[in-house]
Amino acid sequence: MKLILIGAPGSGKGTQAKYLTEKYHIPLISTGDLLRAAVAAQTPLGRQAKTIMDAGQLVPNDIVIGMIRERITRPDADQGFVLDGFPRNIAQAIAVDSILDKLGRPIDAVLQFDVDAEMLIQRMIGRLTCISCGSLFNLFTQPPAIDDKCDNCGSTLHHRSDDNEDTIERRLQIFETLTQPLSDHYKHKGILHIVEAHGDITEVTKRVKSALRGLRPKRTPVKPMLEPIVIPSKNTAPAVNHVKIEKRELKLRPRKKIKTLTGNTRIKKLEIVKELPDVIHKKSIKAVTKKKVIASKAAVEKTVADSKEADAILDKKLKQLEVELKQTKAQLKQVADAEKALIKAEKDKDAALKKALKAETAKLKKSK
Repeated sequence: MKLILIGAPGSGKGTQAKYLTEKYHIPLISTGDLLRAAVAAQTPLGRQAKTIMDAGQLVPNDIVIGMIRERITRPDADQGFVLDGFPRNIAQAIAVDSILDKLGRPIDAVLQFDVDAEMLIQRMIGRLTCISCGSLFNLFTQPPAIDDKCDNCGSTLHHRSDDNEDTIERRLQIFETLTQPLSDHYKHKGILHIVEAHGDITEVTKRVKSALRGLRPKRTPVKPMLEPIVIPSKNTAPAVNHVKIEKRELKLRPRKKIKTLTGNTRIKKLEIVKELPDVIHKKSIKAVTKKKVIASKAAVEKTVADSKEADAILDKKLKQLEVELKQTKAQLKQVADAEKALIKAEKDKDAALKKALKAETAKLKKSK
């Protein structure tokens, strides 16, 4: 089963992704995990990504898509996979569709997790993550048994500094801008399933099961390569096809016997007379030729006119496509700028918090 999960931060898609990987025995593919693993393994793509991330920039689509392509072709992903948090825009979605179509393994379903904005903010503000095992808890909906301690491994729970109301609202606005085109794209393909993600984990899992009930993994045959055309050598004699001609028996008409005055019979010779006009008038030939020339000229002019009209229609469509492409590029640039601004704001805020924490620590030391 090949699945894509779409959902705002805090919508619970990470929890449901773990359930789906266990149910179908398929790997969970996350771009964040792929980037960290590639950087740690120092692969060619990992080294490129590390250079870009060290410079404080976003990793380009081609590098991320290259990592996705490499991951989904591994043996453990042969039966399917779960893509979490990817694709994030139309360009990435089209790239993934192209890769999977070439492999003959199209996406089976896209699950979009919908939750009210107020509930998302509550979930993210109270979210706690275990530093060691990655288990998730929430102060409001799923608190740990012991404050700041993981129920599974006992390690310290971590609250992300960017899980605050202002940052979350900005992230949700960016997500809505990016998600709507993706939803329309997959809805047009007929594989989008909306999952109401409110309520507890068990209720959401039941809705996920209902959405996937009856689905079977899709596989399309990979188109074989065309057989090469054999070009005969110049020295090779062309093949001759022999056609058998049947002999036809000639049927002769019975000769007509006529009686002469003497009473004897004789054979009358039949003569074939070809009637041809005595004189072919030159003016009639010129008139017929002129009519044919005029008809041919009219046909050529009509063909040229049709060709010009088709070219004009094609040019108009191309111009419309160019305008749409420019608009799409402008939208993608706006979204990318918004992401950069958000990341910069988050970094500035982290720096400010660290600075304030450092100042408070210094004050405490002086007071001691």
